[in-house]
Amino acid sequence: MSRALFLFLSSVALLAQGGFRGPGRYEIYSPLSRKVLDMDRNDRRTVIQFESRRTDNQTWDISDAGGGYFYIRNAMNGHALAVQDARNSSPLVVEPFNSSPQQQWRLESGQDTTAILVNRNGKAVDIPHGSRRDGERVNAYTRNGEENQRWQFQSAGGGGSRYDRNDTLSPKPSAGRYDQPAQNGQRDSDGVYYDERERMYRMDGDGVCFYRDRDFRGEAVCATMRTGRRRWNSVLTEIGSVKFFGRAAAVQIFDRDDFRGNAVEISGDERNFTRVLRNNLRSSPQSMRVY
Repeated sequence: MSRALFLFLSSVALLAQGGFRGPGRYEIYSPLSRKVLDMDRNDRRTVIQFESRRTDNQTWDISDAGGGYFYIRNAMNGHALAVQDARNSSPLVVEPFNSSPQQQWRLESGQDTTAILVNRNGKAVDIPHGSRRDGERVNAYTRNGEENQRWQFQSAGGGGSRYDRNDTLSPKPSAGRYDQPAQNGQRDSDGVYYDERERMYRMDGDGVCFYRDRDFRGEAVCATMRTGRRRWNSVLTEIGSVKFFGRAAAVQIFDRDDFRGNAVEISGDERNFTRVLRNNLRSSPQSMRVY
């Protein structure tokens, strides 16, 4: 097999790894800590993990660097994720883009449909000691494939990266729910919005929302009777509660995509959904259909 063909096939395989679908804007999520990769707004240099707030400092533009590598640039200022040196436990930084090897990353396959981010120097993006603490600094460490080095990618709007390989700025992708803080009354294409007074996500029309936390709090994944979701496509892998809107009467969730596998059907609001999910599905939700 020629080297060119091998690189092509390797790239195709990586496109589905951890939710990565090629250059574009993403939120980078740790299934272990349930936090996302965050550029600290205070100094705009320090890289930490923090609960998802869908702010621009928590979203990243990933662009092709050539040779199977990518640049990962923060959506707030365009600065690039980089290693400082080759030492273990050296904190990662966000620095002005210069296309150096320290700013180039490849995606390697992790377990459980995750990806591992490995720098050209061989060090991987790593959460120290698997900490679950908001504000924990993220570092570089020798690749070992353990849970604290595994990541998932959630599309954050737009069909491609803002930057090409030559650092030319392309038009900014259209704003989506993940591009900026949720604003009171701002609807997405499915009529989903954040109600500031109720401090929860709601939706217009007929559909269902699943929430990360009990009592309809935290991040939400929603679907309408019209479209459902053939693929879950979200960093939200654990469900705490579910709420119905409009004429929606029931929802089925499946542990495989395209409405396949084991299923759970719910016909009313559930303030504590964890027990139902654990007892009936073999894995995290992968698709859902609304009636």
